[in-house]
Amino acid sequence: MAKLYQQYKAKGLVILGINVPWDNEAGAREFVKTYQIPYPVALDTSGDVTRRYRVDGTPATFLINKDGTLFGRADGAMSESQFVQNIDALLKKR
Repeated sequence: MAKLYQQYKAKGLVILGINVPWDNEAGAREFVKTYQIPYPVALDTSGDVTRRYRVDGTPATFLINKDGTLFGRADGAMSESQFVQNIDALLKKR
C-alpha cells in the first residue's frame, strides 16, 4: 500500500488506514512505525467506523469517490495488480 500511495498520491489518491477494534493498539502502532506507513492510520476504538462500513474481517478495502460515495469494496486481500486496476478506475471516474 505504501508503494501504491507514493505512486498515486500526486494523481489525487488518498489512503486512510483504519485499525479495527479487535486489533491490538500497540501492535498497530509498531506496524506503522516498522513499515514507515506514509499515510494516516487511525484506530477505531469505538467500533463506529467498523459498524458503519459493516467490516466483519480484515483486510477490507473501500474505494470512495471525491464526493464521498462508495465506488467499490473488496473483502480480503488484493494483489498489487488488483489494487492498481481499482485505483485507475476510481481516478478515471473523477
